Parts: sequence; C-alpha cells; structure tokens
Amino acid sequence: MAHTAQKYNKENPFLTDLLVNIKLNKEGSQKDTRHFEIKLKEDEINYLPGDALYVCPENDPNLVKELLSLITLEHSQEAEFTRFTKEINITRASNKLFKLIEDKSSGAHKAAELTEKFNGYNLVNIIKSFSDIQFTSNEIAENSSKLQARAYSIASSMRAHPNQVDLCIARVDEEINGQKILGVCSNYLSSRVDLNSTNLRVYVHVNEKFRLPADKKTNIIMVGPGTGIAPFRAFIEERNCDRDAGEQVGKDWLFFGDQRAAYDYLYQEELESYKSKYGLEITTAFSRDQAEKVYVQNRMKENSKQIFDWLENGAHFYVCGDARRMAKDVDLALHEIIRENGKDAEAYIKNLKETNRYSRDVY
Repeated sequence: MAHTAQKYNKENPFLTDLLVNIKLNKEGSQKDTRHFEIKLKEDEINYLPGDALYVCPENDPNLVKELLSLITLEHSQEAEFTRFTKEINITRASNKLFKLIEDKSSGAHKAAELTEKFNGYNLVNIIKSFSDIQFTSNEIAENSSKLQARAYSIASSMRAHPNQVDLCIARVDEEINGQKILGVCSNYLSSRVDLNSTNLRVYVHVNEKFRLPADKKTNIIMVGPGTGIAPFRAFIEERNCDRDAGEQVGKDWLFFGDQRAAYDYLYQEELESYKSKYGLEITTAFSRDQAEKVYVQNRMKENSKQIFDWLENGAHFYVCGDARRMAKDVDLALHEIIRENGKDAEAYIKNLKETNRYSRDVY
C-alpha cells in the first residue's frame, strides 16, 4: 500500500473513535503500558509501518474548571472552558508566565527563581500560591505554551488491521518537586477518552526515514525495549502479511527489554506465536530478573558474531525508544561489535547510515 496524500493535519485533525484501551503489564508491574486501537477509514487516512500518529490531547476538565474559578474570565464560561481544555498547556508553566508574575509583583518575585521553585507545578497550584495577584484568562492564555499534539510510533500494519491504527504508550505518572506529574496525552487516552465516542483527534506523521527494506528478502534486526517495540510490531506484522501472500521474506530478529518477564513482556503471546509460525527470532533482556541488571545492549554484545554476520550479509539495523540512555548505549554496543569483528567502527556505521541500513526512531 502506498501513501495517499495526507489531508488531515494539525489544523485539520481526523475525528474518530478509540476502540480498545488495554493495560499490557500484568498485575504486580511497576509500569502502566497501554495498547490502544483507534478507528480509521482507509479511504480517508492511511499509514505505512514506520509512520507515527499525532494525538491531540485535552486537559483534565476538573483541573480546567478549578483554574477558571481562580482567574477573571474575559469570555463566556463555555468559551473559556473550551479554550483551556483544548488549546492551553495548564500542566506546566512557561517562562513567560513567571515573567508575568515578576511584573505583576513589581519585581518582588524573580522569574528565574520562580522557574526553579515551581518546577513540576501545574497552573492551578501556581496561581493559588499568588492569591494576592489577580490574573485574567487572556493573560494566562497569552503567557502559557500551547497544548501540543503528541506523536507516537504506530504499532500496527494496516494490512494486518484494515481501518485501524494501534499505539503502545506508557502512561506517565511521576513526581517532581513534591508535585504529581501526569503526562497530558498518555493520561488523556488512558483515563478520559470514552470508547466509541467519536471525539479523538488524530493525524498521521509520515516518516520516510524509518522504513522496511525495499528488498523484502533482506534480514532486519530491531532493538526496541519497552514502548520502543511499537514500530517493530508494525514491521513484523507487515512482513508476516508478505509471508502469508507467499512472498520470499528475510529473517526478523527482535531485541526486546523491560523490567520483569512475568509482568512486563509486552505482546508476549503474539510474539511467541510469530516465533513458532514465522520464525521470528526474539532475544530478551529483563533488567530486574537477576541481581545484576541486564539490558538490550548487553544481549547485543552476547550475540556479537551473529549480529555482525547479519550486517555483513546486508541486514538493516533499527532502534526505537529512549534517546538519552538506551539509544546511546545501543549505538556504543554496535560500535563495539563492529570493532570486535575487525572493522573500523566509525567508517562501517557511517556507511550503514548513508545506505539507510541503520535507522533510529528515538525520543
């Protein structure tokens, strides 16, 4: 399937239904990773494996109502509720808001100090902390950041799931500076979107830099711990459709990691069925199942010779997931593997990138 022109975008999102919302982690896990299925109309909107889906989140309506009760409204209650629900980021303050507080307090409060002091606070808690200052709705709106759509790697093949797009998302629930931080979009999808209610706004992000090999006989190596598995579920499904159609397809090798095998092996039954039916190779790393933590990059190094042989025979290498730690560690491990096998790692990996055989989808 080729892309049709994307007529939906940030200004004109596709309005659709959330069909499925399932927690993938088993009872006892410290994580909350969700599998979502979203309805599409193929003649209206489509995607290819490797693409991402933008989801337009909405703020918690209870938080919006509380915020509006603390400020002077310059438009009707209904109009302000819509504006602050869909357009304004009220979970984190922008630097402009702290500058506004500095100005309104005639310099009694310094913006730089407020930025550090109120890190993690939402706008309700910040405004409550300055009960002597009056804010208008326009002041808050104009000095806050916009509520942005979030992009998520698509976790399905449209050939395997016609008229549907799947996502694999970790629900963000953290604490910063004594404040509970709930990821706007992950919690919106997990807790506030009713199933089959046609109120979810989405649009596709085409990612030509993260594609399956044009030659289907090419082997692929995929490294995707946690929610990094998302695009690789799409890759595997797509290539299984090719296999079912009788085409010659290369081997698929997945490196997957998470905390504990008993609770956090995402899509385990599905992947193991692909292993028996289609020959999917799976190498896992569950960091907390032994005294010494083991990660995907450790498993890569244990399989150094085989990875190198696959690369020498034209395999494509893919990474998806955390950019700050995992992707860097995987890149270091790949350099080490190339060096161990007698090649100039820098030159070898430069060539992999230039020939589109080393692709990363990191965030």
